[in-house]
Amino acid sequence: MAEKLNFTVDLEDGVFVARCIELDIVTDGLTKAEAVENLKEALDCYFANPDERLDRRLQGADDEDDAR
Repeated sequence: MAEKLNFTVDLEDGVFVARCIELDIVTDGLTKAEAVENLKEALDCYFANPDERLDRRLQGADDEDDAR
């Protein structure tokens, strides 16, 4: 099932910045279309290996618990 993600594209300091709201993923481009395309590629990378990403988050959570 495909999930819908929200994003914004804003012009900042002469470049277009695309942000995925739910995942806090940010990229840019010289044009609005390029920024959106770069965001799509970044999201593809993000979703490419979810098991590895989950393992890293769980390890980070364990590290935080040890620090308390």
